[in-house]
Amino acid sequence: MRKIGLTFLFCLLSFMTFAQTLKVVVKQDGKVIEPVNDVYDLKKSPFAFEFSANNLEGFLVGATTNKDIYAGALGVFNTEVPWFQSTGMAEEMYNKDKEMFLMDSAPSYWYYTDAKDHRFDKNPKGTLKQWTATRTITRFYDIMVDQPINLKDLNDRVYLLMYQPEYNAEYDLIGKKSLFQATLRFKD
Repeated sequence: MRKIGLTFLFCLLSFMTFAQTLKVVVKQDGKVIEPVNDVYDLKKSPFAFEFSANNLEGFLVGATTNKDIYAGALGVFNTEVPWFQSTGMAEEMYNKDKEMFLMDSAPSYWYYTDAKDHRFDKNPKGTLKQWTATRTITRFYDIMVDQPINLKDLNDRVYLLMYQPEYNAEYDLIGKKSLFQATLRFKD
């Protein structure tokens, strides 16, 4: 009985040690914005995502103004959702343009390998196993029309799903682990 208990404890600790987690905080004007039912009310001015990750090198970010794509992505994994039909597209190194891609057809890929290879603001901290980073957003870039959208000109809600893809041995996408979901509602 004692061996079973120790084996169970070891398995549990191993699982906890290797668990992949992502904590996301949304800030604006230096203050944490608390969501109500995953809806973040933001002013039409710069804001930031602050990330704390454990055992997670990267993740995919679906961002759209299309509520139907977002709603389809939230539920049970559905290969018909456009974000799940394409691989991720890496954005600019070091978030040079302080923007986020809006794309209905594919997700973005945000990752941290080390301080010289990442998709966040300059000076993230940590190691590949545990890191913290910030991604400041001053505008969105609509890939579908190939144009930037300044926050002050944004009249739509932005729907976000940050997720980790799950692949089989043939590298077919077979599922997703949702890490963060949000609706960003902008007000004057």
